Amino acid sequence: MARSEQASVAVIHNFVGEDEYEVLRRKVQDGSIESPTGRLDDIAQIATVRDEIRAIASALECEGFATRIINIQDDFERLLGALKEPRPDAVFNLVESFRYDARQEARVAALYELLGIPYTGSPPLTLAVCQRKGLTKQILKANGIPTPRYKLVARRPIPRLSGLRYPLIVKPSSEDASLGIHEKSIVENREQLENRVNLVLTQYRQPALIEEFVAGRELGISVLGNRGPQVLPVEEVDFSGLPPEYWGIVTFESKWNPLHEVFHKADLICPARLPRVVKRRVRDVALRTYQILGCRDYARIDMRLDKESRLYVLEVNPNPDLTEGVAFMASAAAAGLTFGATLRRIVEEALARGRKTDRAAAESRPDESILVQE
Repeated sequence: MARSEQASVAVIHNFVGEDEYEVLRRKVQDGSIESPTGRLDDIAQIATVRDEIRAIASALECEGFATRIINIQDDFERLLGALKEPRPDAVFNLVESFRYDARQEARVAALYELLGIPYTGSPPLTLAVCQRKGLTKQILKANGIPTPRYKLVARRPIPRLSGLRYPLIVKPSSEDASLGIHEKSIVENREQLENRVNLVLTQYRQPALIEEFVAGRELGISVLGNRGPQVLPVEEVDFSGLPPEYWGIVTFESKWNPLHEVFHKADLICPARLPRVVKRRVRDVALRTYQILGCRDYARIDMRLDKESRLYVLEVNPNPDLTEGVAFMASAAAAGLTFGATLRRIVEEALARGRKTDRAAAESRPDESILVQE
């Protein structure tokens, strides 16, 4: 039996408190909430954090791995203990923050590195860089990757934004999962701009990224693997189901708030219907972006395609969401990959790195047969 079929995998995540979706499920059951859509059954079907973690662990078990789930619960000693006894052959790394600080995501990965334990996903440097949207855009621009014109504002007063044209979109510069992105994030004049930047500076306590808004089609491009990485079928977010007063962007409400009228009204189309020449350019830009930023194992690149078929990279997401049937996994399914097979490939990339590291360490040790004790 192959090593990967016998390998032990620790599925490590970090969750503290009560899952909001579990709370909503209970409220649906006791009839204490109303949905603006009138579709409360939809809320009951939403996967909770626990559901998603169990799905990943179960799929890995079915693929032949000895799997255990560990919630480190913002406890460093618990994290350290999970990596020692018993020591896993690999970590499936699902830690996105530590003690409510997303900057710690890279440092958790660095701990795996220090302990010499193979883990899935991108390395610490990539995680840290991609979290800083301004720095990511600088790197993309320096390498000829198209990205919307932008400016970072770290303090008041807000300078004049010469060279940027309205409408603009204002985002926190170091958040992910659409946190801080709402309909009012798009501004059309100076007053709206100042209000939005002030909100980001005070509420999120980080610089505001001000970016030219690109009207057009929103595309998600997932990449899998390392040696000859595979660009999966392109996914498009279809905003035609949104009310007409909405801009057509992926907001926090549309992704995460099931009590909001726009929740999941943006449909996913995969594969996206694109002209062949555009599809080729999208895939090329995605692959170059993945490699330039040092993404590893799997990642997702968000882009916009404007009305003149000009392409712009908006975000780079190392270690993206792996919920079955959506986003990254929807693209994997369109490529003919099952949920379990996709997860297996990600783990096998980590295990291969571990074997390579073990061989390199063995080759670097001195030959004890030629050591002479005086």
